[in-house]
Amino acid sequence: MKNFPRSVCLFLAAIIVVLNSNCWSISVALAAELKLRIGLIRTDSALPYFVMREQGFDKRNGLLFEAMGDKSGAQILTDLAAGTLDVSVTAGSIPVFFAAQKGLIPSKVVLVGASSIADPDHPSAAVLASPAIKTWTDLKGRHIAITDKRSINTIALTMRLKQEGVRDYRLLEMAYPNIGLAVAGGNVAAASLSEPYLTQSILRGDGKLLGWVIGGAPFERFQLGMIAVNADLYRNNPQAVKAYLRGHLQSLKWISQNPDGARSILSKWMQLTPEVTKKIKLKKWPLDARNDPGLLDTMQRMLMQAGVLNAQIPAQQLYDERLLDEVLKERR
Repeated sequence: MKNFPRSVCLFLAAIIVVLNSNCWSISVALAAELKLRIGLIRTDSALPYFVMREQGFDKRNGLLFEAMGDKSGAQILTDLAAGTLDVSVTAGSIPVFFAAQKGLIPSKVVLVGASSIADPDHPSAAVLASPAIKTWTDLKGRHIAITDKRSINTIALTMRLKQEGVRDYRLLEMAYPNIGLAVAGGNVAAASLSEPYLTQSILRGDGKLLGWVIGGAPFERFQLGMIAVNADLYRNNPQAVKAYLRGHLQSLKWISQNPDGARSILSKWMQLTPEVTKKIKLKKWPLDARNDPGLLDTMQRMLMQAGVLNAQIPAQQLYDERLLDEVLKERR
């Protein structure tokens, strides 16, 4: 460059410095982006994740999600333990109890917060019945459709039937899209359904609401899910877990301030009709994402009495909220 004027050389040198600086900034930004493989059950329990994506809280916290397809609660925990998933907001409490009994929690999976809760004002699962079914006792000797014999919906159903004195019945496993239609077609007398499928079936005329079993007896108040992460991610990259928790808390705040907007987002991600979107019963999300140890202990005792669980694990041994504590302190 000795043949170029000094001013030209200085100008070119400045451009090179700027380009190098920009390239370095871009590479740092890309390196800082946190990619998380997330496991989902595509129900309204995943609403905080849907809102996180729609409102940009993922990008705001440097998160890039790879959704790994719809999975059951048990499969989500198995994949988290195996390291093929990083995080899930829809890890069901019943699979959590089973995984803890197997020793997967907290050695392979760490529970870092609570997700959804059901209560009488925010019910989650119910029994859809054909017109011929007037009371619970009318289900004696009848076929009842379920999606999974190990699910909390089925456990709640069988516990309610026992409370109602109904013991002679047969459970038939079916896929969710077919359950309401099976009631409508007379193939089964009733079905156990979660939202939004329950509201969808009622509006379609498949059957009538016989009673809520989560948000009603036997589980009038129930912690449905927990935020679960892979243990190696928790221990080796706590910043990624904290970034997810920040996004989750931001989503919860947005949902509480924009209930109609939250329903619209749920409608989009679950392809619901406007009528279903308007009438669906939404779950409750603790705004601080904290677990309820008293509720978790009560749930376990009830499940032990029903013969579902072999032993109770003290609730505070199930989860670790230290990272959540740090994120909540940032908001003060």
